Amino acid sequence: MPPNFIASQDFAKPSLPRHSTNGSKRSRASSAHSPNVRLSIIEEDAAPGPRMPPRAHHRPFHRRWNLGDPPRSSFESPPPKYSVWDTMGPKGEKLSDVRNNKHIARRGGWRRICLILLILLTLIVGLAVGLSIGLRKKESTTPASSSQPADAPSTSASPAAFPAGSYTLTTYLSTVRTDCVSQAADWSCYPYHTYTESPSEAIANFTWVITSSSSSNLAISSTSNPWSVEIPSTPLQKINEDTEEEHYHFTTTFDKTTIPSRGIQCQFNDTLLEGSLYTRKARNYPSPSPADPPSSSSADKFQPWPYAIDVRQTIGGGQNTPQCFRMQQAGGLGDRITEGLTPKGQDEECSCEYKNSGS
Repeated sequence: MPPNFIASQDFAKPSLPRHSTNGSKRSRASSAHSPNVRLSIIEEDAAPGPRMPPRAHHRPFHRRWNLGDPPRSSFESPPPKYSVWDTMGPKGEKLSDVRNNKHIARRGGWRRICLILLILLTLIVGLAVGLSIGLRKKESTTPASSSQPADAPSTSASPAAFPAGSYTLTTYLSTVRTDCVSQAADWSCYPYHTYTESPSEAIANFTWVITSSSSSNLAISSTSNPWSVEIPSTPLQKINEDTEEEHYHFTTTFDKTTIPSRGIQCQFNDTLLEGSLYTRKARNYPSPSPADPPSSSSADKFQPWPYAIDVRQTIGGGQNTPQCFRMQQAGGLGDRITEGLTPKGQDEECSCEYKNSGS
């Protein structure tokens, strides 16, 4: 092809950027092959580029001013619904997967699990309440037991500690003697009927307590009973040991009061009280009834003494035996009565004898 044709030819080449490396490489190659060829001048950026369209007026406000995305919730609308079952677990699982688990559903579902948890919670609460109540009772009983004196009465008759315990001694009035007084009515014995006169009306009960500080140191005392003899704590002595007549014996004194007639009270001071509680000799009174057998439950506070008993009250005559007074209507004692009272000798005795055997 002739050179003048090449020079006059207008190549329609695309305009390249000002710093384009492709255009410079291509120019060097052309000039290398055709050193005498003259290329036409290419004007760069001769024509303006396309115009940027104006921004639309209906665009959202945040896009118009490049303010970013609006918040997902506002005060005009409530926040999205939230469920605990949508919570993700540590491995990406949801709690709804646990709720719908086939193994759990096959074992009874969530109702059974909740029931088991409720039972466990009830047991824990019950155990806590029980322990707290038990500790309170232990704390309340410990000071009482520590402050209890060594000679305090026992409330139960334990076979291992026999004869220590609390006992009801059921006896009958066997005999009455009135030799120490000039008027027989001044001396009386409860229940005012002997066994010979009326077996059913001759019953007399003594409620006594035997305590022990050691196996050889025993003491007996009475409870507060208006129909029984009240005695202080008195030592017991063991007599005829290892025989059929083995018994515990005690002796003490008390002030005996009688009411021989209306408005008169007589006092027999320093009346002797002695008793023998046998440990082998059998008793036969009162006779046990098949319909109402004697109770042997350890829950009873006073147990019946299981063997024979002899109780005796005696006093000898003298100048002040007895001392009788008139009783005042407002209470208390009035003038002493001496008319008709003749002192008796000290060897003349008044007595009340009680037994529960030999009837």
